[in-house]
Order: sequence, then C-alpha cells, then structure tokens
Amino acid sequence: MLLIISACTYSQQAKLEPSSSQANAADTTNIEPVSKAVSGKVNQKGWEVNVTGVKYAGQKIQGKYRTYEAAEVWTVVSVTVKNTSGKRQREDDAWFLIGLSKLVDSKGNKYDIKEMEFKYDTNLLSKPFSQGEARSVNFLFDTPKGIKADKFLISDKNLESIPFKL
Repeated sequence: MLLIISACTYSQQAKLEPSSSQANAADTTNIEPVSKAVSGKVNQKGWEVNVTGVKYAGQKIQGKYRTYEAAEVWTVVSVTVKNTSGKRQREDDAWFLIGLSKLVDSKGNKYDIKEMEFKYDTNLLSKPFSQGEARSVNFLFDTPKGIKADKFLISDKNLESIPFKL
C-alpha cells in the first residue's frame, strides 16, 4: 500500500538539508535542520517496519528530481520496510498500510503525510521484495514551526494504529 499510494512522487532520494541558497532565500521560517535519532521497530508476519529517524527540515527540501515546499515547515520521518519472511513477497500482502500513517505532536495534534521521498530505485515500486530486502522512504509532514514530533502512527490491515515513539 505504501508504494501504490505514493506512486505519484517521482523522486528516488531526499537530500533533507536545505541548500545554502534555500536557507538564505525568502524563506522567513529560518529554521535550522535538527535531527533526532529514534528507535522503533516492529517485526511480525514476515515484515519489519523500522522508524529510523525524524528531522525538522525547514520549509523547502531538495529531492533528487524536485523541490518539496511546505506551507509551514517539513517534519520528516524516515522509515525502512524489510522482508523478513525468507521468501519473496509483495508489500500489499503485508500486515500494515504504511501509506496511511500519521504524525502526532506532543500536544496530540495529528498530521497526514503530504509527500513521500523514496530512497531506492522507483523501478522497484511494482516488484516484490526479495528475501531480506529493505526499502526506505522519507515521509514528509507539513507542520507548524516548533512542534515536537511525539509519535508515528502506522495503520494495520484493520485500520488500527500502531504507535512508534519518536
């Protein structure tokens, strides 16, 4: 589901730090990128979902093929999905619907995914995962300046949320 929902995002890799020209442009937010290491991993039914980081990246992010511009600022959550089943399998058979994920801030406000930046070859979008293969994606959330990301919610097939503490 992650890959099908996000097929309209054309780039393969994100460069999350704004360039010096972007940082000095008319961007009035003047946010310095700040990274925070997170740990959160769920391994079940042949799939591992691992939240590997969160970054407060400012108003613009330069991707491989395009620039992403937020109305306010980007909060970016990095996630890796890995096939742990020992056989080839498609992500649409997984227990999760990662493309429906949400970000929750420390005040309980929820934000929907606005953009996805693939960190792998997009030719793999319609192909099964090989055994042991991992693919990573950056989820971009358009959030108010100064929020504190608290949880990343991933929906399971029953549309129940699994919270990852950030």
